[in-house]
Amino acid sequence: MSDSAPILQVQDLTVSYGDVMPVKGISFSVRPGERIGLVGESGSGKSLTALSIMRLNDGARLGGSIRLGDRELLALSKREMTRVRGGEIAMVYQDPMSSLNPVRTIGHQLIEAIRLHDRMSKTDAATRAIELLTEVGVPLPEERLAQYPHEFSGGMRQRVMIAMAMSSRPKVLIADEPTTALDVTTQSRIIDLLDKLADEHGTAVILITHDLGVAAGFCERIHVMRHGRIIEEAPVDQLYAHPEHPYTQALLGAVVDLTVDVHKPIRTAVEVLERGTEPLEDANVRSAVDEARENGEVLVEVTDLTKTFTLGSGRRVTAVDDVSFQIRRGETFGLVGQSGSGKSTVSKAVLALGGIDAGSVEFDGHRPHEMRAEPLRQLRRRMQMVFQDPFSALNRRQTVEQIIEAPLRAHGIGTRASRADKVREAMHRVRLDEEFADRLPRSMSGGQCQRVSIARSLVLEPDFMVLDESVSALDVSIQAQVLNLLRELQAELGLTYLFISHDLAVIRYMSSTVAVMQQGRIVETGGRDELFAAPQHDYTRSLMAAIPIADPVAERRRRAEAAKLWQEQGSDTTVTPTAR
Repeated sequence: MSDSAPILQVQDLTVSYGDVMPVKGISFSVRPGERIGLVGESGSGKSLTALSIMRLNDGARLGGSIRLGDRELLALSKREMTRVRGGEIAMVYQDPMSSLNPVRTIGHQLIEAIRLHDRMSKTDAATRAIELLTEVGVPLPEERLAQYPHEFSGGMRQRVMIAMAMSSRPKVLIADEPTTALDVTTQSRIIDLLDKLADEHGTAVILITHDLGVAAGFCERIHVMRHGRIIEEAPVDQLYAHPEHPYTQALLGAVVDLTVDVHKPIRTAVEVLERGTEPLEDANVRSAVDEARENGEVLVEVTDLTKTFTLGSGRRVTAVDDVSFQIRRGETFGLVGQSGSGKSTVSKAVLALGGIDAGSVEFDGHRPHEMRAEPLRQLRRRMQMVFQDPFSALNRRQTVEQIIEAPLRAHGIGTRASRADKVREAMHRVRLDEEFADRLPRSMSGGQCQRVSIARSLVLEPDFMVLDESVSALDVSIQAQVLNLLRELQAELGLTYLFISHDLAVIRYMSSTVAVMQQGRIVETGGRDELFAAPQHDYTRSLMAAIPIADPVAERRRRAEAAKLWQEQGSDTTVTPTAR
């Protein structure tokens, strides 16, 4: 492969929107079967680069050169580019649900993608669709063709997107943050799948990611981007062992893994760049949370909770099965597990956002599922939720001020002037300048929108907050800012958190007590230090084994050990890591 000619060459690429140039003359190439990485924080220009290669950034002025083999893509007509796009270059996006049509079956969409580039009958295309779903590890592919996207888990939807992308046997596959919102085991299997496709089909893969652990185990060469430029590139082992640029060193220094000191704030890449890796002292915050776990009074008690759902076929599925736990006032209770394990169903049950089939939930002596509408409405002022996707959780037509004020208006609290004061106070608490008050969500970053979501939850002065995957869609630096903010707010306001995540490193950093969920049941519960030092359940060990490591040598070893562990446990091994 090292002697083959590049299949794709990008030379001095610029992307301009009027006077703004977010991509400033980047160059790289990729050979058949090669795996390269474009890494960097949000706003560095990674996704714009990918869209430029696909010629999908309407309104942008492109400069430089993008060559696929001997063809200049920037010189092709729209019609010619349509044949290239999806046929010779394919793309897998971060959010598969946004890319799939919710009112069309998986089979309809996959067959359509196949026939778009290959002239064949619907019957032959259906056969090919089953082959593709089998290849990407989707179980029962014949039955799955008749299902809709909402009936698939996030990981399975991403496998469908990869099957669509590979349906035309492209020469280049661009994977834009394909694992960002997935749990660690699903993430690991998606990366293994991309590895397998590159090896078996000779497909060149460009992985766009901010996760240095994922890049370490998959990529052969890394290009680090910042402010629209490639500031450093090197073979993966060399770059991780001896990063030359200070920003690359800072990115590696800001990684949150199982070794991070839980008693101190996380440094963002910019802070590492400016002040070094020595973290700030924060022992009092963690001590208070740990003390609450030991001695605090019980605020939330869940007993024998069971919740079932009926699918369209009439089959009943038990999403939560006989779950019990306690959360003490002032502590952070971490709930971790794969997608579909029942975590979010538990969170909604705790807040009485839907009924339960058996068991009970008690909040500070009250049973919300047994309360009438108005008393429950008043109780909910003390219980708030922050959701995973800040953009979907905010009204796009309202300003920040209107969004934060909405709960106060809904509960009839205060006058217009007093509500304005409370809005400003909430914005101040989440470190948002007052100039943001008149902004709409579309003009803000993901981290800023998540701060608005937190401010909206805080404005009613709650005792208890549910944080459901509230940082999983954010890049490492923004994630660090939000985690640090949540800990500061907890110390300042005495908040109690139910913190839900599929990221064990984040769970370890935030939580004093951790419960592990699998298929609707809690399989292990314990104090943070005890559980991470000596996990007792096989499932907990498999989750920990799936956490990527920002070190290529260690990450390759981890992937091999994880594959062996999954095989021993009888887990899904339709895709196995490729040794390199």
